[in-house]
Amino acid sequence: MKRVSRPEPIRILHIIARLNIGGPAIYAIELAERFSKDGFRTLLIAGSVGREEGDMGYLVRDKNVALLTIPELGRELSPKKDVRAFLSIRRIMNQFQPHIVHTHTAKAGALGRLAALSLNRQIALVHTFHGHVFEEYFGRFKTAVFLMIERMLARFTDRIIVISGRQYDDICKRFNVAPPYRVRVIPLGFDLSRFLSISKAIDNHRRQLVPDAPDDCQWIGFVGRLAAIKNVGQLIESASRLKAKGQLHRFLFVLVGDGEMKHKLMRDIGQRDLEPSFRFLGWQRNMERVYTALDAVVLTSLNEGTPVSLIEAMAAQRVTIANAVGGVPDLMGPSKGSHPEGFVSARNGILVPPNDAAALANALCFIDREPGETRQMAHNARQFVQKHYTLDRLEKDMSSLYGELAGDLRY
Repeated sequence: MKRVSRPEPIRILHIIARLNIGGPAIYAIELAERFSKDGFRTLLIAGSVGREEGDMGYLVRDKNVALLTIPELGRELSPKKDVRAFLSIRRIMNQFQPHIVHTHTAKAGALGRLAALSLNRQIALVHTFHGHVFEEYFGRFKTAVFLMIERMLARFTDRIIVISGRQYDDICKRFNVAPPYRVRVIPLGFDLSRFLSISKAIDNHRRQLVPDAPDDCQWIGFVGRLAAIKNVGQLIESASRLKAKGQLHRFLFVLVGDGEMKHKLMRDIGQRDLEPSFRFLGWQRNMERVYTALDAVVLTSLNEGTPVSLIEAMAAQRVTIANAVGGVPDLMGPSKGSHPEGFVSARNGILVPPNDAAALANALCFIDREPGETRQMAHNARQFVQKHYTLDRLEKDMSSLYGELAGDLRY
């Protein structure tokens, strides 16, 4: 890989609101690790992880990434804490003197870019939209405020990175956040090696995760935050429909993650008398073991960028069923046809309409009765992510972008 030749390392400052479990944190940590050598020096700033969120601090330690934590830079909005976070970020910038500031997530993106703009020095600004908060997150007024802020910041941002073609359309056309010349599509990339070696489901992994699991059923996993935007109620409603059809015994639903909706979801499951078919495993560090135990992974989100749980599941050669939102259809590939039961078979997985529990229940029955077709989908999916979503490919794309931006700076 060609690196930019400079008399001093290119200093890159990454800023993210928090290192909770999920794609944005993995992305920022792995970029920080990759770009801390060969002509680059990188520092990562992050805020505090919420009480019910999984913490990816272990990955920072494993990869020996330089990290500074600003406790006020958390998830929640707080004028007093946000001012403190802004001043802390600005102080760190004065000390580190970055050539490039690369921000991630909405709050860190706003504070980080404003802090850089407040300094009297030339800094290239990059912001990655891992998703966006312009629908399904907030009410109309708050959404309009966030949209106004992002449009203003985009005017001063040298490059805006979007992670899928559909997200490009959202940012450039649908919401008019930024003009196309400022926006670049760079898909996510991760170290998938530990998932690419997974083959068939292994019983001893199942027994370790769920000792009392019933025999001879499909293990269906949900991996992610138990938050309103993840819409796990759709999965619970689909289980009710399976029960009404006499098909529920064919499935065990394994929920991997935690969040503010957990107790509400557990009550809903109890009220519907579905407890024997659901298991809550909390956050799991050893995701290889989880995917080895699963037959399929379901994603019911109302809004997504490009979900890392699907990329990992596809690398592990697991069947994926997901709502057709955000960048998910880009992962699933070309459609092979719509089913009268309400779902779409794609080359790499199955798409269902958001909030359509009936279509999701029908898709689950489909993977149970058509193992040959769904195995082929999973095989296609592994090949697809192995080609398009590796960390080496991401490093190559980002090296080109960083080198281009650094070359434009005057010293």
